[in-house]
Amino acid sequence: MEQDGVFRTIFQTYAEHRKKHRKMSEFEYLDNISYLHSSDYLRELYRGADTKEKKQKLFDYIEHFEVGNKEYKGYYSLYNRIGRELGHIEEEEEYIQIPKSLIAEYARQMMDDDDFLEYNTRGRRR
Repeated sequence: MEQDGVFRTIFQTYAEHRKKHRKMSEFEYLDNISYLHSSDYLRELYRGADTKEKKQKLFDYIEHFEVGNKEYKGYYSLYNRIGRELGHIEEEEEYIQIPKSLIAEYARQMMDDDDFLEYNTRGRRR
């Protein structure tokens, strides 16, 4: 009975090790497959991808099926993560565009505000 627990632990440990360190052959078959795996499965493969070559295979696979855009959220996030790791995709900075009319209106309101004027004219010499 005690041996069953030992064997179970050994096999569980081995299965976890295989998940973490997948063989290259598990990535190479992606080159020849004609259907798209789920993003969950590819994410699992990514977790076990411990070399740049394995990650490159995943990146190429997603690119081949053209699902690396925002329309396909699961694939897109994985594609970007791998792309940034491999240096294929640069970090994007997001800028907020504020219309000049909105800025002008805000400035006008600030100038009309008595507290603003009092604060900014404090300490001025006459």
